Amino acid sequence: MYIGLIHMYANTGRAVTVSSFNELVLSADVRGAKTFRVVDCLAWDTIPDAERPTCISLMDANRTDWYVRHIETVLRVDPEPSTDYLPDFELDSSFIVHSDTFYPDHYALESVSFRDWYLTSPADGGRLRLVQLDEIEITNLHDASFRVYDHNASSTCSLVLFVRNFSKT
Repeated sequence: MYIGLIHMYANTGRAVTVSSFNELVLSADVRGAKTFRVVDCLAWDTIPDAERPTCISLMDANRTDWYVRHIETVLRVDPEPSTDYLPDFELDSSFIVHSDTFYPDHYALESVSFRDWYLTSPADGGRLRLVQLDEIEITNLHDASFRVYDHNASSTCSLVLFVRNFSKT
């Protein structure tokens, strides 16, 4: 089921895009934000009923059946396999959306296959990755927090997630 489209940006304004190696990275500036479809969780049948309403998967809007997933801690976009690897792929392509996890009015994306591991944006502008909650320092808590802007139900961009990078105070 199609839920909506998202673009992601770092707090610095840098767009989240996909590299030539299919890894999620920050672009040099605000241009080039990759559009993803927010779709029903691929690992729907493996998670508790209570988490199902908050579980999502992100599909490349321009490539059907190519999903954001992680391999170890690196986030990338890969095609859905039709082999024995499908169950692992579905787990690695599914995320629980938590509201107000680290900061009020912000969201965090937790991996379904690596529980307590959260999507983070790199302070250095490199690859997006997963970081384990017990290893997250205060700056990484900020890096793991997202804000939703301009939510609407139109057929155009329905969600815009901005990666929130805050400075230490």
